[in-house]
Amino acid sequence: MTFDVTWYAQSAFRIDVAGLRLYHDPFQIPDGEPTADVILISHEHFDHCSPPDIARIRDIHKTFVVANPTAANTRELEPPVHVIRPGGEVQYGRLSIRAVPAYNLNKFRSPGVPFHPREKEHVGFICRAEGVTWYFAGDTDAIPEMAQFGPVDYAFLPVSGTYVMTAEEAAEAVRMLQPRVVIPMHYGTVVGSVEDARRLAALVGDVAEVSILEPHGRPS
Repeated sequence: MTFDVTWYAQSAFRIDVAGLRLYHDPFQIPDGEPTADVILISHEHFDHCSPPDIARIRDIHKTFVVANPTAANTRELEPPVHVIRPGGEVQYGRLSIRAVPAYNLNKFRSPGVPFHPREKEHVGFICRAEGVTWYFAGDTDAIPEMAQFGPVDYAFLPVSGTYVMTAEEAAEAVRMLQPRVVIPMHYGTVVGSVEDARRLAALVGDVAEVSILEPHGRPS
């Protein structure tokens, strides 16, 4: 099974699998990129829910857009949008999509106020298509629920700290998820650098392959 991954910036990916073209959290998408069959949006923050980037790759009549409630309520995001909450599931042809929780345990904008509160119903996604399973974490810490998500073939994990997991916390997530391949994300644009991805590789290289991607369409 071919599983082709293109990284654009932050947590924005295109995945080509099972004859489908899927985008996660499109952001900083260059002109001329292929139209999406499916777009999955984890939450409403500008670097994950960017209506201009979504419009760039969306066919309003054909592209299936799935978003958590806060992203779906973004005024600039044109309907129709399928709203999904943690625990929700949806099928699109050969692709199954399950939304799972994504939230902070110890990253706060002010005392007691996390950047990604659990009650906001931000999500990650566990997807499966023709025997390949991947987990896209969204913006989250290494939450206890991850022990129930694996094993997966691919895990897309944030590593930059401040708003999401540090590399060390992502290593804890790897041990819970038991992925075959880890793809670090959420660095190089707002906060963090490739050094965070390399640190994760040094921490988990004995248990999983770590694939550090070059950003597509912009200088690395």
